[in-house]
Amino acid sequence: MTKLENHITAKEGRLTYFDIAKGIGIFLVVVGHSIPDAASSAGISVQGYRVLHDIIYSFHMPLFFFIAGYMMSREKMLARGQNGFDIIRKRVSRLLIPYFFVGLLYAPFKVLLANFSNRPYDISGLWMIFIGVNPDGELWFLYSLFVVTCIVSLFGLRISKLGLMITAVFTISSIVWPMVFNYLFFLMFGIYVRKNTPKFIERISVKYVVLCCAIFIVCNYLTISLKMTGLFIITAISGIVITLWISYRLSLKKSWLIAKLETWGIFSMDIYILSDIIKIPFRIILWNKMHCYTLSFVVCIVMGVALSLWVSKNVIRENKYLKRCILGE
Repeated sequence: MTKLENHITAKEGRLTYFDIAKGIGIFLVVVGHSIPDAASSAGISVQGYRVLHDIIYSFHMPLFFFIAGYMMSREKMLARGQNGFDIIRKRVSRLLIPYFFVGLLYAPFKVLLANFSNRPYDISGLWMIFIGVNPDGELWFLYSLFVVTCIVSLFGLRISKLGLMITAVFTISSIVWPMVFNYLFFLMFGIYVRKNTPKFIERISVKYVVLCCAIFIVCNYLTISLKMTGLFIITAISGIVITLWISYRLSLKKSWLIAKLETWGIFSMDIYILSDIIKIPFRIILWNKMHCYTLSFVVCIVMGVALSLWVSKNVIRENKYLKRCILGE
């Protein structure tokens, strides 16, 4: 790791396997966003890429909400003399400042590049940024995470089984504010697991992981083939367990790839915010101009991860104002 990565790790007392899990998750985010026609109103034109997209989206964003919830602890909050409003204030800085700054900065460029966009942007709808519709559509996660954090914080991070059941119903139904209620359950689930079974992943046996794999495969098949969207919560939970178990097992070993995954996890926020902007010129040239579907897909993945890391380490994090406005730090 670099000195910066070592400093971040030591400073925050991070759990290595959670960073690896976030590294896997953010790589899947970049992969999903790199499919050339993923945001097209006509849908993804190539069957293989469409299946890949659907599998990734069946669990990768719930994974981030679960990890965010797991990192929230009522006991830690009380030990620090904090309350729910203190957490909300910190989330304003960490989530909303990048959400608004990057979104507003992105808006005029999206208008200028409307001819190359899958979904042209109308500047008259800029006001919708306040209800979660950002000019940079991928930033919905920051808004959603802020809202669900506010909800659990107002209840002092107290999570009951009844509360989990109620939010699970909203997740399954997907009819009430999907941006929030499709993911509130996973944040609450993370908090609940941290409090009641914090060593769950370390202790889970291989046979249960195999069972989760079977459930994940079957539910994805039913969802993709028969459009049984109500299975989302089951697919997401099984995918979270599988990813965390793999990440824990990887954390017990040492290799170049594992170190890279950990680094991607540590800088997952940076990659998330920068990658879609960085991919724009490559997508315009390789997809819109040259119509090279697979080449565009591969190059956007590589540049989305590698160039985002480079820009973050050498530009964004070297300037306190950029670091504050773009990363919320």
